Amino acid sequence: MIKLYRFPYSCYALKVQYLLDKLKLEYEAINVPYGDRTELVEVTGGRVVVPAIAHDGHIVVESRTICEYLLGLIDHELVPTAKAATIWAYADWCDSILEDVLFRLATPGIADKFPTSFERALFVFIKERKFGTGCVEAWQKTQPDLINNAKVLLGKTLESIAVNGYVAGETVSYADVTLLGHLAMVEYANPQLLSAISEELPRYMARVRAA
Repeated sequence: MIKLYRFPYSCYALKVQYLLDKLKLEYEAINVPYGDRTELVEVTGGRVVVPAIAHDGHIVVESRTICEYLLGLIDHELVPTAKAATIWAYADWCDSILEDVLFRLATPGIADKFPTSFERALFVFIKERKFGTGCVEAWQKTQPDLINNAKVLLGKTLESIAVNGYVAGETVSYADVTLLGHLAMVEYANPQLLSAISEELPRYMARVRAA
């Protein structure tokens, strides 16, 4: 049994979880309390960030490393050799360039979903320590600009999806799993944001989830 330590909104943890689903690996998703990461720290030997997995005596951290580990456990068709460079490059682009816009778009909505005022305040404080005082409020105010940026970034992806159904061809791949994780973060914050980027995104997400 694989244990996945996650925050329910984390695009990186969601990517890992969707990969587990696609590989049909048995797992338990453990939601780490935002304000109490004791178990996560104990399991990982000092890390306070997700995702992390525990499997067969191994602790694996960092989402890309985790996904490489999981992809190596069983045979699959998520990364065909002929398309491996394209699929990994796209996934890495999602985890960097695309994430930089989508996480700003999603952050205000995520902040509002914490069950306690303490967790929300801690979440906002951590973001402000990295991106500056008032960043979450600023991202809320500039939401239309962030949506437009996302439209530009996802333009070619949407063109490919319209023709093929999926990012790298006519079947689901690791590229789709990665993109789904990032889109699911936005969906968690506010599903209407996805439709504001493109009406096709909710349909695409449903297709990938069902594949």
